[in-house]
Amino acid sequence: MPQTNHLDDSPYILEGRKARLTINTAWLIKLRWVAAFGQWITIAVAMFLLGLEIRWQPLAIIIFVTASSNLVLNYLFAYLRGSDLKRLAAWETLLFGVMLLDLAFLTSMLYFTGGISNPFAVFFLVNVALAAIVLTPRYTGILALITVGCIGLLLLASYPLALVGSWRIESLSESGVPVADLLAGTSMALATCAMVIVYFTTRLNVELQRKEANLRRTEMQQARSEKLEALGTLAAGAAHELSTPLATIAVVAKEVQRELELGDVAPEIKEDIDLIRSELDRCRTILDQMSTDAGQATGEPIVLVSSGQLLAEVVDRIDSQHRRRVRSTPLEPEVSVQAPLHLLAQSIRGLIKNALDASPGNESVDLTLTATPKSLIVTIRDHGTGMPPHILARIGEPFFTTKQPGSGTGLGVFLAKNVVEKLDGHVRIESVADEGTTVTVWIPRDHAANNENNSPNLPRDA
Repeated sequence: MPQTNHLDDSPYILEGRKARLTINTAWLIKLRWVAAFGQWITIAVAMFLLGLEIRWQPLAIIIFVTASSNLVLNYLFAYLRGSDLKRLAAWETLLFGVMLLDLAFLTSMLYFTGGISNPFAVFFLVNVALAAIVLTPRYTGILALITVGCIGLLLLASYPLALVGSWRIESLSESGVPVADLLAGTSMALATCAMVIVYFTTRLNVELQRKEANLRRTEMQQARSEKLEALGTLAAGAAHELSTPLATIAVVAKEVQRELELGDVAPEIKEDIDLIRSELDRCRTILDQMSTDAGQATGEPIVLVSSGQLLAEVVDRIDSQHRRRVRSTPLEPEVSVQAPLHLLAQSIRGLIKNALDASPGNESVDLTLTATPKSLIVTIRDHGTGMPPHILARIGEPFFTTKQPGSGTGLGVFLAKNVVEKLDGHVRIESVADEGTTVTVWIPRDHAANNENNSPNLPRDA
């Protein structure tokens, strides 16, 4: 028995087929509307400008049926686009039927307008080229064979047209057909045919590239989320496993310190015990920070948060010795977002902490809130030395940090990006040498809560 290739039935392959069919069908519908209008214009030019006697009644019927079938195709497209992946084969068959119908329409129109001697017979090439892009290889081969048959039928029979006469070249001089006009018409048809093919294939390639870029972006976001979950599990496990032995060591160190204070012990030993206790406290702080930075608060509910609440939550929880270095500019009037308040504020505080660490001495950090009709924008600007491009490119990678060992976990920016991107926002980091670094956070606004507060003078999103 023949074996079935199960790879073709995988969800990834099916989703790719559906994306391709969606783009192809949308552009085929547009092209059929353009073809219908172009046919009307061509008939009008031939009759009223060139004065040709054309049997316009059957041509009008063909164009009307083309437009009607396009309305039906548009309806079926809306239905198939919302259906499951099991209907992809029916969708491909529908496109084959539509292109077969278009081939029949083209053949019929050529029959009533001079047959194969009509310069616009080159549009058979358009049909074949579109089939190669839109249809499967099997359906493309079938359509190509049928196209050859249609050309053969037009060679045998057609309704003569006064300008082009019979399709036989040797009869042109006898019938008095102007060869120059025939060549000019053929050249125009070839140029139009080439433009249609180039335009459709170019636009289709652009759409496919855009779809592929969106797919890659989604894959990167999913990979980042998976990393975050793995880091959360790792940090929670490490904190749980190490907290007990560290607590035991702390208790023992405290007892030893108490006993040593009662006896005559060298000051160096007391200093060593104090060092042990301080290092234990530092270990606990690092574990707590890893647990928090890795997203352990991601289960926090999403609530309606005003810009004022967010700013207060960010600033009030900054260490008192650093709070005076943060120059905050509130937003008036306030706007609201849907977000986990504590987690979002914690993420922004992590970015502020990085800015404080990068700013030398007592240099301040600017924290500014602005808004557009779509987003709440949080801007953090330091006055440090900036970052070179190769360092800036790696900012946001988990465990990558430019700080001294023990001063940071390298998860702050990583967490902030994940939190903001899960809210459909984004983070942008810009750095200029000797001028500092600017971090801009866009958070989508809650329009239901902001309808009454929307200001017509707000700037638009860039």
